[in-house]
Amino acid sequence: MTTHHEHTRLTFELPAVDHKKLKAIAALAGISLKDLILGCLKENLLSENVPNEETIRVFKETDEGKNLNHYKNADELIDKLGLK
Repeated sequence: MTTHHEHTRLTFELPAVDHKKLKAIAALAGISLKDLILGCLKENLLSENVPNEETIRVFKETDEGKNLNHYKNADELIDKLGLK
């Protein structure tokens, strides 16, 4: 039996520099940009995972402005994470 999934199209704007970075990340991972974005959505926003105690603690600290890292821009963050 074949299962049919209804699809819709989602369009949004983002800065060209961010689009290029996402395309590069997808290319390095050997997947399409669509698959990269869908994977991120499924793992994060659409996930049914429940945060553990450590995650809840970190969220609370973040809300209180504690233990935050600040970067001038996305490139500085990417450098700090060692992703270049």
